[in-house]
Amino acid sequence: MEVSIARGGRAFVALSTIGAVVTLPFLLYACAAFLGLALFLVFVFRDPNRRVGDGIVAAADGTVREIDRERGMVSTYLALRNVHVTRAPLAGKVEKTVRSPGKHSPAFSKNTARNERVEISVKTAIGEIRIIQTAGALARRIVPYVVEGQELTKAERMSLIRFGSRVDVYLPPASVKIVVEAGQKLNAGTTCIAEVLDGKME
Repeated sequence: MEVSIARGGRAFVALSTIGAVVTLPFLLYACAAFLGLALFLVFVFRDPNRRVGDGIVAAADGTVREIDRERGMVSTYLALRNVHVTRAPLAGKVEKTVRSPGKHSPAFSKNTARNERVEISVKTAIGEIRIIQTAGALARRIVPYVVEGQELTKAERMSLIRFGSRVDVYLPPASVKIVVEAGQKLNAGTTCIAEVLDGKME
C-alpha cells in the first residue's frame, strides 16, 4: 500500500530530519533524538491511499465514541496512533467552512464545546452533511484542504488534524440509517457508517 506524508505535516518531518543531519557529525545523542522524532512524525502524519467504501463512509480514522440516531450524528475519537487525515463522507459541494478558535481540552471531555474547531458543510444528494472537527489536548491545529465552492468526491481528503482529536459527522436523519455502533473502529473513506434509505436521494 502506497503511503505519503500529509500536507500540513511535511514541514515537521523535514525539520526533524534536517536536525538529525546537522547534528550527526557532532552530537550523536542529539542526532538519534532528531531521527527518532522524524520517524515518529512520519508515522503520525502518514497519509495512506484508501479503497473507497460503500454507502456513506467514515470521515475519520478512530473509534466511535457516540451515536445519536435522532440527530444523525456519529462522533469519532482519533487517538495518536490513528491516521489524522479526514475524508468526505459523500460527494458534494462545500457550502461553508468555519474555523472557531478556542481551548484545547481533551477531545473526549465534556468541555470540548469551547475547543478550537473547524466545521465543513457539504451539500450532497441527500441534503446537507456537516463535519465538525474539534482539536484536543495535543491537536493544536486543524489544516483544511478544502475551500467554499469546491466540489468533493466521496472519500476525498478534507483536512489534517495534527496529533489526534474528535470528528463529528451530522447526516440528515430522515434520509439515512446509521450502521455503526459505539466502540467500533473506523477507517476514513473506507468504513461505511450509514446507508441511504430508499427514495431519499434528492
